Amino acid sequence: MKIRIILLVWYVVFTDVTLCTAQHPLGLRAASFLSGIPIGTAIRVNSLRQSVDYGQYVDNVKNNYVLVVGENELKSQSIWLGENIYNFNSSDWLLGNTSNSTGWIQQNLMQLRGHNLVWANDQWIPNWLIEQESSISSAKAKQLLSDYIHTVVGRYRGKIPWWDVINEAVDDNNNTNPFNLRDCFWFRKLGPDFIKYAFTFAHEADPDVKLYYNEYGIEYVSLKTDRMLNLIDWLISQGINVHGIGLQWHIDVSVKVTPGDVHYQSAQQLVDRKLDFMVTELDVSVRTIGGYPINPQDLQTQGLVYRSILEYALYFSSNCRALLTWGFTDRYSWIPSFSNHTRGAALPLDWMYLPKFAYWQMQEILTRILVDGIYRLSPQSKSNQCLGTSLNANSSDVQLYNEPCQDAHQKWNITWLGDGTYRFLSLNAQNHVLSARNTTATIGEVQTSIWSDDIEQGWAFSAQGPHLFRIVPRTAWWRVMTVYNTSSIGIINFDRMSEQNWILTQV
Repeated sequence: MKIRIILLVWYVVFTDVTLCTAQHPLGLRAASFLSGIPIGTAIRVNSLRQSVDYGQYVDNVKNNYVLVVGENELKSQSIWLGENIYNFNSSDWLLGNTSNSTGWIQQNLMQLRGHNLVWANDQWIPNWLIEQESSISSAKAKQLLSDYIHTVVGRYRGKIPWWDVINEAVDDNNNTNPFNLRDCFWFRKLGPDFIKYAFTFAHEADPDVKLYYNEYGIEYVSLKTDRMLNLIDWLISQGINVHGIGLQWHIDVSVKVTPGDVHYQSAQQLVDRKLDFMVTELDVSVRTIGGYPINPQDLQTQGLVYRSILEYALYFSSNCRALLTWGFTDRYSWIPSFSNHTRGAALPLDWMYLPKFAYWQMQEILTRILVDGIYRLSPQSKSNQCLGTSLNANSSDVQLYNEPCQDAHQKWNITWLGDGTYRFLSLNAQNHVLSARNTTATIGEVQTSIWSDDIEQGWAFSAQGPHLFRIVPRTAWWRVMTVYNTSSIGIINFDRMSEQNWILTQV
């Protein structure tokens, strides 16, 4: 008991230190939108439907993610109760039960990864298939596979952009099967062709969906990775549509990811094959006792690992379509039970939904894209002008000025606030900063106000090119600061006009 108390104190103290710089994050959803890479999480549908933990579960999903994947709800073990017998209760709640209806996903402006159609492991397929295996012929197995995939993929056609068609088919232990495929019901009935059939049936059911092979232990160069690549090469040689690979990334804090290493080399092999990929199930576990890290310093290391993997995803952004963690709060993680409670604390939020160092590192790499300093701000559409404060000391207005823009009231001291946003301090008006008001009105207001650390005084950036940015108010990060009516400054909806881009010149 004494050891557990000491560990708890260490954990709380360390957590407090990591959170002291910023208690209220902008959020990973905003950061994802601004950076251009979708950030997602695995979710438990019942936890959403029941709004568990006084709504904290659902609120954190909405605030942090643009993309989700059901932990179990779209797996055959949950849906396929018998031949031509299906349970679509959870998946219909997520997506709607007809082509014209919507579910929680669409109503919250999210996307869903379909996971998974065929899990090549007898432990994770419907029990009735195993129980009836002796009476199921190869032809019958193919018909069952076709019926199931056409039914499920067809039901949500146009609603699911990506499906994991095959999950974990390559065995860890050496065997004599082609591509070292795992012994499973589908392999015993159909041989390696079960994989061809599954991809073919999924493509027939929804020709527009992107089809993925999902696997663990292939995020680095290894024999298993080679076997997976040989499998994919064979499928493609057979004319099978394979669009991408899901790299699960279930790892611990001992893993180091650096440019050019075996992780980058593995991803490059996918790029060379013109395959997309996603980080699909990321978690980074630490050694625990009593649910708390044995070494609190591991949480700092964990944060740097998360950061390095997100940097890797951004490096391969042309092919890496998303990064998802396997859950988001330590309260609902599979790691403790799987490891007999020797490992855990693997996710960006702790057991109480508080952001950990990993969360802050993820948010920072996505949003801290400008070096602190003194800048001149010019709209791309009027690059010979700059944004400045009014010369009237009693006015809070901002306006555009013609070049040369060398005066103090035409310059801004831009500094990182640690929460995903920046402060714009006027060099002319002491302690006055750029502020946004009524940001969801048709045209929101941009003015100056005395610095008070108010939420309306935070701004974030989205890089559009060298020295070129969208500037967005924290309170409406999906909108943008713009020039309108020739010379007025306001907040409007984003639509990619040059008036909405700003050139930042450090002076």
